[in-house]
Amino acid sequence: MKKRQERDQRFLEAYEEITQNLWRCEEKYNLMEEENCPAVLRLKILEKKLTTERRLLEEVSLPCRFILEHFSVFMGKSDHTVGFKLGQLQTGRGVINDFYIYEWGNVCVNIGSICLSWRDEDYQYLFYPDKVILRSVDRSKSEIHLFFNFAFKYSKILNEFKDVAMDKQTLYCYPDLFTDEEE
Repeated sequence: MKKRQERDQRFLEAYEEITQNLWRCEEKYNLMEEENCPAVLRLKILEKKLTTERRLLEEVSLPCRFILEHFSVFMGKSDHTVGFKLGQLQTGRGVINDFYIYEWGNVCVNIGSICLSWRDEDYQYLFYPDKVILRSVDRSKSEIHLFFNFAFKYSKILNEFKDVAMDKQTLYCYPDLFTDEEE
């Protein structure tokens, strides 16, 4: 955990420096002048991605971060897919294309052509080796089930996130999920 926190701090400082430099360049070269220019649109996407990276480290809960970090390991890989169920809606499987974190901890995961969103603070997490259930604190909202064929143990981040099991937003954790096979 301490190693993760030290690394997080270095990355936060780097993201801040990159963001400041991007803003200076935008101002210096008057890059945001042409709203409809494709390069301007891509710069806005870059800023949105930098903001997501900072929010991943600072704003969302540890369980939510664990899920998104796991997805990052196989994002864009067509042989590792994710399926989801939301209430009565059950989809096929799709590739994780990207994710964003917006204000107030609103998470958006792009699975295939579907954008799945939730507010981190409003959910508790149930962890299994190859799926996660997001249970709303407000029982009137449907659970979100995420199924993936790239189990947690394959992403090699379990040791860094052992404290997820004790987090207040973790409702359940499969008993052997964070057990290191080498121990």
